[in-house]
Amino acid sequence: MEATAVVTTTTRPSIGKSDPVSYTCTCGQPEGSVLLFYRYFANNPKLPVDLLSYVHNPEEHQARFHRDIGQLHNLTGKIRVSTEGFNVTVAGSHSAIAAYIAACVAHWSFRGLDLVDLQKQDAFFKPGPGCACVFADLKVRTTAEITPLGVTNYSPATWSAVQPLSPAEFHRKCWEENVRLVDVRNHYESRIGYFVSPKGGEAVKPPLRRFSQWPQWVKGGGLTDIIIGTEKSLEDENNDGGPPPVLTYCTGGIRCEKGVRWMEEYLRMMNPGHHHRLGPVYTLEGGIAAYMTWMEAEIAAGRKLPDDTLFKGQNYVFDARGCTGIETGEPVSCCHVCGVKVARLGKCATEGCHLVLVICDECERTAVTGGVRCCEDCLDTWARNKEVQTGGPKSMCRCEREREKELWGDGKGRLKGPRTQGPRTQGPRVKS
Repeated sequence: MEATAVVTTTTRPSIGKSDPVSYTCTCGQPEGSVLLFYRYFANNPKLPVDLLSYVHNPEEHQARFHRDIGQLHNLTGKIRVSTEGFNVTVAGSHSAIAAYIAACVAHWSFRGLDLVDLQKQDAFFKPGPGCACVFADLKVRTTAEITPLGVTNYSPATWSAVQPLSPAEFHRKCWEENVRLVDVRNHYESRIGYFVSPKGGEAVKPPLRRFSQWPQWVKGGGLTDIIIGTEKSLEDENNDGGPPPVLTYCTGGIRCEKGVRWMEEYLRMMNPGHHHRLGPVYTLEGGIAAYMTWMEAEIAAGRKLPDDTLFKGQNYVFDARGCTGIETGEPVSCCHVCGVKVARLGKCATEGCHLVLVICDECERTAVTGGVRCCEDCLDTWARNKEVQTGGPKSMCRCEREREKELWGDGKGRLKGPRTQGPRTQGPRVKS
């Protein structure tokens, strides 16, 4: 299988298209690897500032580097590059991935990361099982943001306000009293897997469809009572205990980098009388992917059992693998149709919806309407389009309207974004 490379400045897939959540290997090298890594140049360890001024057109320089190396080694994947850093998921054979990593380590955009040995390289690049078939091709995009937060021109006031924890540190912290776990991913991701605190219960799971809705959900008060507390809870709280620590996580760490720092700044700004009641905020370094790698190593070494993992279920990934997890882990999700416990993923078959669903093999196989639909609205749309042989734009279906109502809490469904450019300044509308 030879990979093709597409270099573009677009940030969204084609309208009506949807990435697959399953695949059949055709490359003949199924024992390969998938890498998941990123870097914000302004965060520690920082990229030396003289490099960006020295390199002419750094975005294009990065794009050309990843495109050329990817094509040379028949890699597939999705890559975003910008002036703020890079966000990379690539797949290929073991030898191709090893050559790609070696080229990356020597590139100027990786300067200062101290990737001198294999252990440090594994922690940064986060290799997982897979092959080049998990992506259709290699897409390299030049973008304004390496992951779209939905707040124009936002940059953290101080990166050190939120502390990263290694998987081992995060695991220990989850066992503390009164911790608050917050999932920074989309609702279809947290549906199939999430962290639990043995003493505090499941993580808060926002009903997001896309990450750019995170700031609006935070502004809507989705976390204030949980993290800051209500007036009554503040009065009743044991003064000796202090505010609870907040533990946040996402797939590979990148969404927490800006999203959680924006949250921390916003909550402190909007609760000036109780800013001291916002406890320390932490992120899981390397995300769920790094935690699962650490946990699998602990299990293999005999230091832990599969039941000791605090991440329950499967980790949703944005490629054709659909999800990954500890082999013996029990599913926490149920089939959308029959309710049996399963982690198998599919999508609503109605064109224009493609909502990620949990669907068991039997229900997928026996669906009589050309596939499983997420709700009656999508089933009606399919029947109507089949009858008149027309497609076209699809309005928001019932289950999505219900999720949007839960997200915004205004009883009217979708909400236009408030005017903001971040916690400290006013500016254009937040994109929703």
